[in-house]
Amino acid sequence: MKRFIRIILLTLVIISFTSFSIDRINFNEGKSKNVCKELKDNVLLYMIFVDSKQTSPWTEFDIQTTLDSVSVAVEWLEKKARSNDISLNIFSDYHIGEEFTTIRKRLPEESVLKSINEPNFKKGMENLNDWADKIARQAGSSFPTVKKDGIPEIEQPRNKERLIAYLRDKHNVEYVALFYMLNNYFKEDISLPINTMNTKDVEFAIVSYKYPSEIVHNLLHLFGAADLDESPYRRNKRNIELADQFFPDAVMQDPYAKNINAQSISELTKYLIGWKDDLEKKYKNLLKDNIIINF
Repeated sequence: MKRFIRIILLTLVIISFTSFSIDRINFNEGKSKNVCKELKDNVLLYMIFVDSKQTSPWTEFDIQTTLDSVSVAVEWLEKKARSNDISLNIFSDYHIGEEFTTIRKRLPEESVLKSINEPNFKKGMENLNDWADKIARQAGSSFPTVKKDGIPEIEQPRNKERLIAYLRDKHNVEYVALFYMLNNYFKEDISLPINTMNTKDVEFAIVSYKYPSEIVHNLLHLFGAADLDESPYRRNKRNIELADQFFPDAVMQDPYAKNINAQSISELTKYLIGWKDDLEKKYKNLLKDNIIINF
């Protein structure tokens, strides 16, 4: 009987080691990388409002109140930049059709959280990148083709990479923060930055809520900021406890429904977004974490 139990336990161990791996994260790898590097100078925040059957439909009122929240978020962030002797001008723009029509595209799964985790983290990431590319193509199809001397200069974007290139040229900015806005105001879900730790694809954020704190939180993500609370990219419980002790009011904690004026930008975030050149030694453990990738 004992031999049988040992065999069962060994089998479970083998299955567990072959069904997932732990991927180490060093948030320094997202610093000054991809589309959004240092949060300085001129930045474009571009939003695409997306309707899916899994989320509440966008109304004109919802869109307008979201834009109001964006204005509050931008003003707060620019004020914080000035207090740190950083030059920052954030411009916002958005894609919308006639009579406030949005782009309709179902999420890969019934929520953002399930979309990133099912059937596994790796595949979920691929599915969300594909979802974002298809939306960018729909948005880009409405843009005029710019011509110079009769020769097409900028073709209509066909994916999110070309969309960002188009917007960068159109608005004459170096950095474009791309947001896919979902109306999850009365639903339980997450917002999620994608591709911030690599250059295999352009970075963007899926934003589920319209709170100014949520908008700032995700904009900072695209410029390299790390989560300080539990998230798909922050799992180490000891580091989560340390972050809460060091930075309890930081905007990179859980931003849901929090008053932006009661929040701050932590020393860790200032370092990762390029507002500080150095980071105190006591905070350096927070630069690393791990995530579990299922296969």
